[in-house]
Amino acid sequence: MPNEKLTAAYWNSKTEIIEAATQGWNPLDRLPKLLKEAFSYLKNVEFGFFSESDLPEMFSQGWELFTKDMFDADEFNKSVIPARYGLTDDGSGALKWRDNYLMIMGKDFRNQLMASRHAKHEDQFVKSIEERKFTMKGDPQAEEMAKYSESKYETKTIKPTGKTPEPKRGPGRPPKKK
Repeated sequence: MPNEKLTAAYWNSKTEIIEAATQGWNPLDRLPKLLKEAFSYLKNVEFGFFSESDLPEMFSQGWELFTKDMFDADEFNKSVIPARYGLTDDGSGALKWRDNYLMIMGKDFRNQLMASRHAKHEDQFVKSIEERKFTMKGDPQAEEMAKYSESKYETKTIKPTGKTPEPKRGPGRPPKKK
């Protein structure tokens, strides 16, 4: 599915790539943004760079390898800076930059995954606050110490009252009364 739009001329038109030797260009950050700009269907995916040792865990989380079938890396490599930022394949068609595999995940799936992680973290935080009482085994004053080891962290849900405040006047001093 390589796109004819992505030719060496396209990549060379990107001033940030051309000026990489003087101001730096981080492919881990910029390459996904350029790919999303060039391919409209890639706007619905998230990109990640992972080492070979991370691959089994990333597969289990839903990441998939970005392959040569999806992107013509040779056109990218014909650009001004192939020696420094060239993408290679590992022999099976998976694209790499240096030792990092380029992987993709659907944006909606990624958002659900992140929401699930955040909810779990919030549950763990609340549980750690609520179960904070701790006393040493065999402490003769364990009951008294448990009372003091209780968390002082308080939460409160704030809801709007429904009243709308009076609108403020504009800035400045009020006019003088004559």
